[in-house]
Amino acid sequence: MAIIVKDVTLPFSGLHIAQWIAPPRGAYAVMGPNGSGKSQWLALLAGQLRVRSGTVDLGGHRVGWVMQQPEHQLSEESVSREILWPFSSVKQNEPAFRQSLDAVKERWGLEDLWEHSVWSLSTGQKRRLVCAVYDFLDPEVFLLDEPTEGLDVTWKSRIRDWIIARSENHLMLIVSHDWPWVLSFVSQGYWCEGVLDNIPQDLGEMWYAHSLPPSSPLESLWRTLCERGAPVGLRDWVDPHTAAQQVVSLWKTQSNVR
Repeated sequence: MAIIVKDVTLPFSGLHIAQWIAPPRGAYAVMGPNGSGKSQWLALLAGQLRVRSGTVDLGGHRVGWVMQQPEHQLSEESVSREILWPFSSVKQNEPAFRQSLDAVKERWGLEDLWEHSVWSLSTGQKRRLVCAVYDFLDPEVFLLDEPTEGLDVTWKSRIRDWIIARSENHLMLIVSHDWPWVLSFVSQGYWCEGVLDNIPQDLGEMWYAHSLPPSSPLESLWRTLCERGAPVGLRDWVDPHTAAQQVVSLWKTQSNVR
């Protein structure tokens, strides 16, 4: 069964959802200005936010929620206990379990942190730990709130690859203000501001319509080209190599250079 939300208005932000039916799988961005209700929206889907009217039917799906403040989700004394506490000692000794556990530890770089106190971790390490917890629990739906915050370029790339792989069989909803990162691999998303539409939009068109002031000269150039109706891709500026190819092609076409 699909996740269905009907006639819900979120408190404080006032975000209204007339009807929203979750896609069965795939990676989708959830974008919008500060205070628009993005994090509240995830809390609603995670079953942690109550509303006075409307209905929220999760369809029996298990939901994993990586919050914007990962320290709010940690409760155990060590990294190992944070991941292992839901499982019995018998389960933990099964070969298949140990194999899956080793893969998760390696994927999220937890081998050297395994017996560390969770409170000694940096913000980025805490975020990786919470991601690892839900990666191991394997819910049908992942809710990721600002997943790149506190992570360096290498880990941004690794979490992007993980989302892409997971999205083949899971629903991944990603709240982020990091337009270049999201545009590099997500094609569709939802805009939160007043209302949340049921149908996902093209993320490149969303960036062009709603993006904040340009964060780089390349983004500024792309916005200028878009405003002048140039035949360039709305998201290709995030890849400098592709962007350079498009600009050279455009220049040759306009100047008839052979």
